[in-house]
Amino acid sequence: MHDVAAAAGAFPIDTTAPAEDPPAARTLRFTFTGSGREYFRIWVVNLLLTLASLGIYSAWAKVRRLQYFDRNTALAGARFDFHGNPKAILRGRVLAVLLLAAYHYAFGISVAAGLVTIAVLLVCLPWLIRGALRFRLGNTSYRGLHFHFSGSVPMAYRVYLAPIAVFLLPGVLVAVYGETPWVTVAWLLYLGWPLMYAWMKHYQYGFVAYGDQASSNALAVPGFFGIYVRGFLLATSIVIAAFLVGLMALPLRMLMPEEAAFMTTGLVMGLGTALMAYVLLGPYQQVRVMNLCLRHTTFPGVRLVSSLSARGFARLQLKNLALTLLTLGLYRPFAVVSAYRYRLDHLALDVDEGFDHVVSHVTAGGGAAGDGAADFVGLDLSW
Repeated sequence: MHDVAAAAGAFPIDTTAPAEDPPAARTLRFTFTGSGREYFRIWVVNLLLTLASLGIYSAWAKVRRLQYFDRNTALAGARFDFHGNPKAILRGRVLAVLLLAAYHYAFGISVAAGLVTIAVLLVCLPWLIRGALRFRLGNTSYRGLHFHFSGSVPMAYRVYLAPIAVFLLPGVLVAVYGETPWVTVAWLLYLGWPLMYAWMKHYQYGFVAYGDQASSNALAVPGFFGIYVRGFLLATSIVIAAFLVGLMALPLRMLMPEEAAFMTTGLVMGLGTALMAYVLLGPYQQVRVMNLCLRHTTFPGVRLVSSLSARGFARLQLKNLALTLLTLGLYRPFAVVSAYRYRLDHLALDVDEGFDHVVSHVTAGGGAAGDGAADFVGLDLSW
């Protein structure tokens, strides 16, 4: 033993522990543990109570729905949660109905009343939309920490004022000047919609935070123009296809009175256009925009990965539509669950340093104490 110790002492021994390799980057998948059967029970109760209360219970129904989906959404062994106050949602809906009624009837009272109403909408809506974003994120939590939205009020006006004005302008021109060529010119402003939509999405995705970890967003406007150009071509092909379907119905016109044949042809073309737009154009736009937005949104050490397929989502929407119609609407909750699960199955996080390492650096923070005041400063306007 002495010889062994002496031999060992004759050579220097490196007692420094080898440096550990940094945790390898890995991909984390979202999972959904709910089912259509479970959500069907919630959906039925929500529907019956909403009808019985003349719509008042719809705010509580929405909270139950969001809690069900958030609490059944898991990531890295932890679940999300929603803490929204139904009374805030109800206040938002009452306000939305009042604003809609004012917009609909104001010009019937007088032009001055209509213009004042439009001015009120332009002043209020950007602030309210920002409040809705704060409400939704501020009441969503993961591992005990809340998300929040930090986009400023001045930026909300810069982002939302133009699209709101473009949306309202044609109606204002008709109310003030009647049917004039200027109304047609106003519709041309929608050619700038991809640019306005890009600004809105940058605002929505670029100012999200989890605790004190803020998102960054590198959305490029040309990407939105590409989506809308391809969407326009797809819409054109849908209209042409519907026209061809209408031509196929021409033989029926010989077997019917002229008026009935005209109505039948128009109905076939209208339903065909609506069906193909719902099954093809809608899923294409939704999937391409979501993939674009999520792929360009990052958090410190975390990248969002979205691999939604427009073709796969279109097939799912067609199946959901067919089963919903065949069951007279009873398949609707199963359709909602299947669409939600499909989105989650194609959403993931790429984490650079190991997820536990990243999350351990997150602390409560952000605007309004992690947006804990969201119920007070924000109203939920969505249905």
